Amino acid sequence: IMRGALQKILLEALPSTTQVELGKRLTNIQATDDGNGATCIFNNEAFGPFDIVCGCDGIQSAVKQYVDTHRISNEAGSNQKALYSGIRIRYAIEDCPEASDVAELRQYFGDGAYGLAGTYGAGEGETRKRGAYLIFNDKDYIGPFPKKKAQNDADTAAGAGAGAGATDENADWDEAGQDDIMKTDTLLRMKESGLPDEELRPVIEAADKFFELGLYFHNPFSFNGWTRKVKGTKDTYACLLGDSAHAMPPFLGQGANQAIQDAYCLATKIAEHNAAKNCAASGEVALEENASTRTLSELLKEYETLRWSPTTSITLKSIFLGYLETGGEGLPSKLRDSVFFTLGKLGVARKVFLDGATPRV
Repeated sequence: IMRGALQKILLEALPSTTQVELGKRLTNIQATDDGNGATCIFNNEAFGPFDIVCGCDGIQSAVKQYVDTHRISNEAGSNQKALYSGIRIRYAIEDCPEASDVAELRQYFGDGAYGLAGTYGAGEGETRKRGAYLIFNDKDYIGPFPKKKAQNDADTAAGAGAGAGATDENADWDEAGQDDIMKTDTLLRMKESGLPDEELRPVIEAADKFFELGLYFHNPFSFNGWTRKVKGTKDTYACLLGDSAHAMPPFLGQGANQAIQDAYCLATKIAEHNAAKNCAASGEVALEENASTRTLSELLKEYETLRWSPTTSITLKSIFLGYLETGGEGLPSKLRDSVFFTLGKLGVARKVFLDGATPRV
């Protein structure tokens, strides 16, 4: 399914009373005067009070910055906790009215790159889409490590407070450059890597939209965790889920799936806490079936413990898979082919994909 269609489905599922604000940047989280809640400051406008601040704000998360440091800074380079993988994805998208309702996805391997071709739904009543994706290594990086010139350029840009450079995540999914230039460059990269083009080329040549993203991930072995008590409050917490907690490369296709599982698990823990509060407020001795005697802090820790293990496993497997699949010419490509052939015969590849897709909430 196309990204915009999924967002629309999720948005329409929200209760009608839900307040949705767009184009806001979180600049601070602070305690209310009585310490019974937290106020979020967006573009100098206060919202709240809230009992929990849930950070679903992506890889360069402001809420994660607060969980890590107890503050949010807007200074250049202050929120670069995510690690750039040195791998990039370029998307070419075209309308495909003749596409069947059956989703298809095929993968082609080359030297230092691989391609994906697939069809996608765009929502009810909308024309289906066909996509061709090129996943390739950033020429200025060796894995996650910048070459000397790239590092000097990055340092210069950071010092000048420059905007997004070549390694930009492109979280807003801005279209990449002029279509004719992108088409030429994408086809050239395909040719250089030796990718079969009988399925990819027609999509790229017909595409009216191109996007390019730099792939980032979080180090899952963080001492800061996913939750932190809001400074100055009695029992109010900032909590992470989705990419803000465990940004992972997309090579197992599990980013959105894991975020939804996070939301379900966290909602379950919050429901337990609310049930216990309702029982206490009514003076009932016996707790309701889904009520809990544990504190909110303990329930949030349970959420983190339950979700950390599967998301960490998927992150590490995805990192390994990304570098394996984009192996360069010669030995790296031969190693990749041998590994995939062996794992396929042993059934390990199927187990890895199914294991990642199995809900653990």
